[in-house]
Parts: sequence; C-alpha cells; structure tokens
Amino acid sequence: MSLLYFPLLAPAPEYFTNHRATAMGFILAGGGMGGLILSPVFRTLLSHVGGRWTLRIYGAFNLVAGLPVACAVPRSRFASVSTADGLERPNTHLSRALATRQTFIFSALAAFLQAAGAQLPLSFIPSYTVVLGLTASKGANLLAASNAINAVARIMTGYAGDRFGRQNTLILTLLLAACSVFAFWLTSVLTTSSASLSLWLAFIVLYSFSAGGYYALFPALIAEVFGIRQYAAVNAFILFLRGLGTMFGTPIGGQLLGKSEQGTAAYVNIAYWDGALLMGATACCVGVRWMDGKGKGWKWIA
Repeated sequence: MSLLYFPLLAPAPEYFTNHRATAMGFILAGGGMGGLILSPVFRTLLSHVGGRWTLRIYGAFNLVAGLPVACAVPRSRFASVSTADGLERPNTHLSRALATRQTFIFSALAAFLQAAGAQLPLSFIPSYTVVLGLTASKGANLLAASNAINAVARIMTGYAGDRFGRQNTLILTLLLAACSVFAFWLTSVLTTSSASLSLWLAFIVLYSFSAGGYYALFPALIAEVFGIRQYAAVNAFILFLRGLGTMFGTPIGGQLLGKSEQGTAAYVNIAYWDGALLMGATACCVGVRWMDGKGKGWKWIA
C-alpha cells in the first residue's frame, strides 16, 4: 500500500453510508492506476540511474505528493480526546473489550493473512514470466496490466458490496483469489506443456480482479461491524497488522523459491504458500460474518 493511502483511508468512510464501499473503491483505485504508471517509469529509471537513485527519487516523490494530501485531509467528525498539549485528536485507543471481541480477532487475523498472501503473486510476476520464456520487459508490462485490472476491480467490487452485502462480497472475492492460485498458478507451475503460459495469463487476470475487492470492502466492513465511531481505532491497528503481514508473507515466499535450474517447478512451494494464506484469510472473514450475524441477528445481505 502506497504511503499516499494512509491519510486518505482514515477519515474517508466517515463521509459515506449506503455507498461507502463504492466510494472507497474509487478512492483506492488510484493505487492500481499508480502501479500502472509507475511500473514502466521505474523500469526506465532502473536502466538509466540504477536502483539506489530510483529509490531516492521514489522517496522524494512520496514526500512531495504526500505532505499536501496529509495537510488537506479534514479532521475526524467523531469522538475526540484532549491531549497534554491541549489539542483535540481522534480517539484511537483500542479498548480491551473491543480487542477481545471475536469479530475483532477474526478481522485482525484476516488482515494479517491477506496482506501476507496478496503481495506474493505481484512480487513474482516479472521473474516467473521470464522463467516462462518471455522478456523482463513483458514481465513488467504484465505487472502494470495487473495493477490496471486491480484498479477497475476495486470500483466494481465496491459497488457490488454496497448492493449485495460487503461481507458477502469480501468473502467471495477472497475465495476467488485463493482458488485462482490453486486452479491457475499452481497448475501453470506443475504443467510442462505450452499451456503453462496461458494458465499464467489467466491467473494474472482473475487474481488481479479478485484481489482488488479486499481494498475497497475491508474499510467499509470495519465501519459496518464495529461502528463508524470505532473505525479510527480498529483501522489503525488493522493497518499495523497488515504491515506485519507484508513482512511475513513475501520474505518466506522468497525462502521457498527453488533453484533456477528447476524452471517453473521452483515456484511450486510459493504457490502452495500463497493459496494457504488466502484460504486462511477467507476462513477468518467467514468467522467475522458468522459472529457478526450471531450478535446482531442474521441477514442474508450483510
């Protein structure tokens, strides 16, 4: 998640109700479009100025673009607390009662596992594409296309969530993402025929679409399950766990990568690992749906 997301995510759900997921989908679609634009830009920078200066330029860009956004974001409209310096700030304290709720525990686990699994395919799209016989440039183009599909998916799944239930749609998209790993990526890894590339391309399209649903729907789910007044506290902790999940999933995936002489078979353990993480996230979201319905009364559209 880009640095620019954080100031936007905090207050945005407060200003929407019936169309909250759709609004979040439009806002967060910028992340996918940013990936579409930045992927070829980074490839050009890497070839001309090297990795160190590319990172410096990216850091400076985040700083220059992020500061005006952070300054322009309005304060929370809800409960605030007085600090020692006399300022009023949103109450982001996570109470023990809230932290021990089963819906919160399931939500936290879902966020951690989804963050651990979601970035794995994106991290290995360029390298696996090269293993299949294409160029590194085409691998970068596929990564850019994945980001574009993801951006469109955030809007579409946000709209579907507002209409058919945010929790329902979130579970469906997570399940679809997990199934796409097993059905297409794993099959591509295990297949030695020419169909391996076709399966890989099908996986990129389906996974990019289904993975986009989480980003639009989970902020709306937090507001729906825990109440909008608890959104700042819950979302802050969820983002913290997502950061930990990112450091957990991809590094382990790198350790599971086999030797280069194995070809596509070098990625078999990564595919299993990714599918297991996403299936775990799906199961946790089912737990949130079940416990929330148990506490508030069951609704088919939720």
